[in-house]
Amino acid sequence: MKKTLILTLTLIAINLSAQKINQEDLYATWHLDKYSDAEQYYHLPKKEIGDYLSLNQDMSYTAVSEGEMSNGSWFYNTNGKYLELKSEDKTKEKIYIHFLSNNSMVVTYDSDEYRVWEIHYVSSK
Repeated sequence: MKKTLILTLTLIAINLSAQKINQEDLYATWHLDKYSDAEQYYHLPKKEIGDYLSLNQDMSYTAVSEGEMSNGSWFYNTNGKYLELKSEDKTKEKIYIHFLSNNSMVVTYDSDEYRVWEIHYVSSK
């Protein structure tokens, strides 16, 4: 059973890393939907309902996290498949993209607090 799980996860990781993501595919408002870890999905806490990340074509972003709004600029690194958000107060945040479709984006944040969690966003493009 353990070998089957490891093989399945390895195949999923290979397929996800092979996905080609174009910057234009990111232009949307992404609403926080749920969290997951290696075992299950988790509903959002009340304070995160309504959180979103809006990536604009002019390379600006607007985000709401736990009810706090932030703005700044962003860029997409195609080699590392990550977004880098630079807020107006010059703090930077790196977000690794694991999966992207028209309506769904799965990411991990490069921070100790969220590194083990996959964060699921949805969009109504």
